[in-house]
Amino acid sequence: MKKVLLGSSALVAASMLASVPVAAAEAPTLSFSGLTRVEVSGVDQDLTAGLGSGYQFETDSHSFGWRAGGTADNGMTYSANIATSTSAAGDLTIGEAKLTFVNSWGTVIVGDDDGADDAMMYGGFSILTAGFGHDGGFSSNVQRGGLVGNQSAASLEGDTGDATKASYYTPRMNGLQIGASFTPDAGANFSTGIADDNDGDNYNHLGLGVNYIGTVGDVGIKLAATTAQASTEPNSTSASATSSLARDAISSWSVGGILSFSGFSVGVGHGDSGDSACTKANTLCDQGTWWDLAGQYAWGATKASMGYLEVESNVAGVAVGDDVNIWSMGIQHDFASAPGIRAWAEVVNYDVDRTGTASDNDATYFMIGTQIAY
Repeated sequence: MKKVLLGSSALVAASMLASVPVAAAEAPTLSFSGLTRVEVSGVDQDLTAGLGSGYQFETDSHSFGWRAGGTADNGMTYSANIATSTSAAGDLTIGEAKLTFVNSWGTVIVGDDDGADDAMMYGGFSILTAGFGHDGGFSSNVQRGGLVGNQSAASLEGDTGDATKASYYTPRMNGLQIGASFTPDAGANFSTGIADDNDGDNYNHLGLGVNYIGTVGDVGIKLAATTAQASTEPNSTSASATSSLARDAISSWSVGGILSFSGFSVGVGHGDSGDSACTKANTLCDQGTWWDLAGQYAWGATKASMGYLEVESNVAGVAVGDDVNIWSMGIQHDFASAPGIRAWAEVVNYDVDRTGTASDNDATYFMIGTQIAY
């Protein structure tokens, strides 16, 4: 009798366990996505060397990617992603090649992808329209007076882009999320393979970010802070850390936020790269400090924005540094009658003042564009 009762209890327990919902494993399925952007743009500028003035047609971006994603029986989702783009020369470039794992414990991304110090940033640039305004592609035919990268954009020195890295993001709890990325060598990615250890790249790069998304009444709030810390390699002209051409370590940071209410949004951001990657012998070198401000109004499938960016830097380390001021206005519309089609227009004023006058430029840039995304 006792054995019968024990057997009956076991059957009841088994039936109860069987009734507990368990996520069914799903084998990876394959999907594709991409977009093609075409623009016509023109510029009236004081400095035309190398770029000229007038107008141009441009296939600004063409990208294609595929994703294979599945679900484990414990509920974890996993995917492999590859994103490609085609250059003007017709070369196929691998932009992102990564593996992503998502579970209740957070998200892990390994491979070629932006780091937490970039992906978690907020600022005025976050709410600009499809031409990306002061943080966009105007540099394709605006002469920036020799300035590059973060010297005329809302970005930080030491950004590793899609270099091969490992990243972890916590689950978002009460609106708060923390992310960290580690990049052994900023010059290594899918296309280049393992980078040379003596070619001037940044290494042992740690990118950290924290952001918050929430609401207070009817007001949406987004806040963020990020930082990047890394060592700098010597290169062929500075074979040791004691060389006169040795560079300072990377140490840069940003803060920013966005407030939204009833279709209106206002964003502000600030970043400082300090003496990151400056030649140690050049004590006046400054890789750049920036702040930006932007406003957006959205109604239906249409968005309009206006933004301003100021960047001050002194990479040459001379008595007077460089000052960049950029104003932008733009509008975009997504067509409900033709899903995937977006059109936009924008005007950007770019003004750069450098030491002397040979590299100064005042440019007014306009652009209209469209894309099909699928």
